[in-house]
Amino acid sequence: MTTAAASTPADLAAPPKHAQDHDSERHLYAASGARKTLICFIFLMLLPFYASLPFMLAMRISRGLVADSIGLGILALAFTGLMFWLLIIMMFSLRARVQLGEKDVFLTLPAGRGPTPMLNYKSYKLHYADIASVETRREIYGGSFVPVMMQGARLIMKDGTIIKLGYDAEHNNDQAFPYAEIAHAIARHAGVPVLDRGHVRRSYASKMLGFIAPADAAVTEDEIAAVNAGHNRFILVLTIALSTLVAIGLAKDLLNPPSSETAVIEGVEKPKKR
Repeated sequence: MTTAAASTPADLAAPPKHAQDHDSERHLYAASGARKTLICFIFLMLLPFYASLPFMLAMRISRGLVADSIGLGILALAFTGLMFWLLIIMMFSLRARVQLGEKDVFLTLPAGRGPTPMLNYKSYKLHYADIASVETRREIYGGSFVPVMMQGARLIMKDGTIIKLGYDAEHNNDQAFPYAEIAHAIARHAGVPVLDRGHVRRSYASKMLGFIAPADAAVTEDEIAAVNAGHNRFILVLTIALSTLVAIGLAKDLLNPPSSETAVIEGVEKPKKR
């Protein structure tokens, strides 16, 4: 969970410190071989068990154990979400790639509109001379309870085409794809400015469905501070509530210790006295 944090426009437009050294600039952004291997290994290890869940459910239901299948059905739904998430991560690790050439940039990135990569990918070969500008902005998702701030970056071509690069989670960047660094590197090669579009509030559902944000969705620094304050209060209340429940449980165990009498197993016949 990432808390939205206020940033000045100068901070948004400034390139990351590790992206300002031209001599050590990266030219290839892709997942490492170890990351690809590990994610594929985990996915393939879980796949046989996941594939057996429908047969287990069908067998239980065919034998009339419908009530006993509810728990297994809930597990299957949770497992489906986990496997879909792993599939998205695996596809992203295997397919996503950004390569900076001398005159062109080669991109293979998720083609969806949402901040989370999905299964649809698109490849581009873009000439630096065709890039008009690079834009960045921060998008706030959620409310005061669980606010999440993502920094998005996109390319604006001279013909008006908009190409999304991706999103960085605030304070939790993917080192394989630091999109803020990539955006500044592309802008430096193309000789174009990096334009900061400020802060906007977005709905995650609307974003995933492709709806355009309303014009009045801009967020001021005061509103971000209010969101942070509400989030901090929510975390404080949640921490106190959980700590209270743990304390009550410990107190009950201390005040009512378990009986030291030996438990008698039901169904075991006691030996008869002679």
